[in-house]
Amino acid sequence: MLKGLGGLLAAGSALGLGAATVAGEAAPSGLRLLGATEARILRAAAERLLAGTPLDEAALAEVLRWIDGYLRRQGEPLRTEVRGLLWGLELSAPLFGEGWARFSRRDADSRDAVLRAWSTSRFALFRQGYAGLKGLVLMAGYRQPAFLRSIGYDGPPHG
Repeated sequence: MLKGLGGLLAAGSALGLGAATVAGEAAPSGLRLLGATEARILRAAAERLLAGTPLDEAALAEVLRWIDGYLRRQGEPLRTEVRGLLWGLELSAPLFGEGWARFSRRDADSRDAVLRAWSTSRFALFRQGYAGLKGLVLMAGYRQPAFLRSIGYDGPPHG
């Protein structure tokens, strides 16, 4: 899914970022795989990737829990790549001339600019990372009843 993020992951691991969390920061309720900082990065991305949808705070928390559960069922290589992807997103803004602030600490417009830079990058690594992250977030978003209702889908036919 996120093939090619190995170099970015190796750089993050060398800096000790793989499982890092901010001191005193606890993982959101119900998450068993993602740490608090990884969850914060994922939430910041999901808020922008799902912008304009009717998902409230509870539904957004469920999106994070679903992704956490999905990743728990995957092999370690994919989990490691997704963690590397999240840390790459968190720390990549300076590469795109978007300033020094971490992704999860930016305002909505600035996060949109970073995501847009990833999606249109001349480097396949960033475009593929963006596509993988967007796919993961949308898979979780489509599981939310409010999201499905907003696009006029009432569920599969019964009977």
